[in-house]
Amino acid sequence: MVKGRPSIQQVFEACSFQRQLTILSNMGLLCLALTIFLVSSGWLAWRLESLLLTLLGEVTGQLAHESRLVFLESPASARERAAQIATFPGVRQAALLKPDAETWVASPGAGRWPSVPLSSQEPMRATPIHEDRDCWYFVVPVRTGTDDALPVVTRTRPQLLGYVAVAWRKAPLAQLRGWLFVLNGVIALALALVIGVGLHYFLRRLTEPLNSLADVMRRIQHGGTRVRADVAGPAETREIGRVFNALLERLDQHQAVLESEVLMRTQELRAARDLALTADRYKSAFLAAMSHEMRTPLQSIIGYTQESEKKLKFLEGDADPMILDTLAEYFGIVLHASDELLYRINQVLELAALEAGKRDVVLEWIDLPPLVDEVVAVLKLLAARNRNRVDVVCEGIERVELDGDKMRQIIRNLLDNACKFTREGAVLLAVRSAADRLTIEVTDSGIGIPADQLDLIFEPFRQVDMSDTRRYGGTGLGLAITRNVCHLLGGTITVTSTLGRGSCFRVVIPLPVAPRFNAGSSAPEPRGADAR
Repeated sequence: MVKGRPSIQQVFEACSFQRQLTILSNMGLLCLALTIFLVSSGWLAWRLESLLLTLLGEVTGQLAHESRLVFLESPASARERAAQIATFPGVRQAALLKPDAETWVASPGAGRWPSVPLSSQEPMRATPIHEDRDCWYFVVPVRTGTDDALPVVTRTRPQLLGYVAVAWRKAPLAQLRGWLFVLNGVIALALALVIGVGLHYFLRRLTEPLNSLADVMRRIQHGGTRVRADVAGPAETREIGRVFNALLERLDQHQAVLESEVLMRTQELRAARDLALTADRYKSAFLAAMSHEMRTPLQSIIGYTQESEKKLKFLEGDADPMILDTLAEYFGIVLHASDELLYRINQVLELAALEAGKRDVVLEWIDLPPLVDEVVAVLKLLAARNRNRVDVVCEGIERVELDGDKMRQIIRNLLDNACKFTREGAVLLAVRSAADRLTIEVTDSGIGIPADQLDLIFEPFRQVDMSDTRRYGGTGLGLAITRNVCHLLGGTITVTSTLGRGSCFRVVIPLPVAPRFNAGSSAPEPRGADAR
């Protein structure tokens, strides 16, 4: 879509404050200069025309005064006098009129004269009687009176001899007006230019402190430190600069205090982290040592119990059969409890080794169906004890390159967890292999897991029911070990669950396996997008 041109308002708002003031002041000056120019030009034109009309009236009166004797002479003398008046500068034509305002004589080439209005009281001075586009028409009455120039001196009331009519051209006035118009415009522009330069200098001095303050703010925004604004300009701008600098001083003080506190907290956190790492190492070492010390005598107990169970067969004919059956049952209970205890101890050792990064991935080509059947066969006794049905689905590529022991750990821990928390239900193991991934899903119809516990169950020694009266046994290490083993193989484990309806654990291992060595963080993994 093609964007239209920006409006004048948008362009104006995009300008700086100084440029906006400059534009507004220049426009104001131009409007003021134009107003002064038009008003002064109009007033001067009006005043010049008034003065010129007054002057032309006086000149016309003087010409009429000098032409009084002509009215007492012949028409030839009158015609000659009219021609002389027409040669006067600025006169277009002249004429001498009779007392009844009829034309007596006119200058050569004179056009038609406008009618002269007659009144009972004739004006004593020259007045314009008509005006057209080119001329003003003046008419002056000529009367008899006491005058040394006249051959006869009359003592009676002055009598009207006639009129002197003169047509004055407007061209000189128009030319003078044009010159005054240009001169007035030049003066107005020069005055506006001088004022504009002074105003621009003033605005620059006014906005320079604001520009400096904005530059300081930009430097602070880009990480500048120990910068201050210049305290200059008008009183208000100086006050802004002082307040801004005081604010920066307080911010620097707060920053120094915060940096010192952050440094102290960082040192404390580093010390706490080192202490926690040391404690974790001691914990792992302690668990490994104690588990090893516990496993050694336990293996001796298992070995002697197995040998004693074998010796019972040699006493079948010599001892009471009921006693032999009771002893065989007791030996079976001891062996089962010993195997269970050994399994738990091995779990503790495995977790300690994983957290210490002492487990590596040994890749080998394995057949998935036999491996799955082997693990399911081991857990059938636990499933039967809780009256659970175990279903197995194995699909996809049968032979893959994996760590067989790690696969057994994952499947056994998940099946053990599902069978333990399910009573008289169903457990489904689904193993699906493809060219790029191996997926293991264990779904049960057990008690389920609360939503707020889904992330916590992957922590070591953590179970949903942590009370002293919990119904289900175990150390809470199976899921923690499974999570660490999945991480070691480059995979993920996720869980979805509905309380009271069951759970579904899903393991995804990318193929080919890209092992992550030295894995073993005990932090729980977030539930990813693979969770159903």
